Amino acid sequence: MDSRFWTSLFLCAALSGAAIPQASAQSKPQSTTPIPASLPLHPSLLPQAEFSKPHRRIYDNDNLLSGRSGALAFADFSEVNDCDRNCFDQIHQLSRVNAATNSNWKRELLRSLDTVRNDPDWQLYLHQLYDLHLRFCQIGEDKREELSHVADPHNVTSGELAVDDKYDAKFRQAQTSLEALFSRQHSLQQKFAANAYSFQFSQLQVSRIQNAPCAQPRYTATGPTNADDP
Repeated sequence: MDSRFWTSLFLCAALSGAAIPQASAQSKPQSTTPIPASLPLHPSLLPQAEFSKPHRRIYDNDNLLSGRSGALAFADFSEVNDCDRNCFDQIHQLSRVNAATNSNWKRELLRSLDTVRNDPDWQLYLHQLYDLHLRFCQIGEDKREELSHVADPHNVTSGELAVDDKYDAKFRQAQTSLEALFSRQHSLQQKFAANAYSFQFSQLQVSRIQNAPCAQPRYTATGPTNADDP
């Protein structure tokens, strides 16, 4: 897929004011075509891994992430490595591996997931992608907060334009960092190319982070406190 796809996706979601839905492991498999499945993962049975450039997000003053920063839709980064039954079946189908003669394919798939989870370079990449997402969330929230103090609902003001200029620069800096990070993904995923299960899981992990909305503010069970309350 072309890198412009993610740019269009994030721009449309931000302009509509809606959080970008999370591509979680709970999502349905993307293919409805029955796929034969079994192992071993012999190279002749594996599809050619189609490496494409990660799709860039372009952020500017008209493209702000919704919600507050602090966390993604999943509660903790470790959840990006989770793979429940739906995820397990999804990876199996997306891999398009012909494993009809191998009754041990499930354990092979499980080992393939661990290969991705235990790769230190890949895990570092995911952490950095996660951190950059949170950075964009924070920039967007900071701008909205600052605009709330200077914006006039009836007229555009010079103070409002000054805030625009300030955060345009911040967005450009963050975007440069994001593009530099994306440029490393292809080479890092090459190590998973010989194993369709591992490759598809790595793709799903990136998708989870890229599609995660900024977290909304949460109150405790007792609600916000008020010092003036008796």
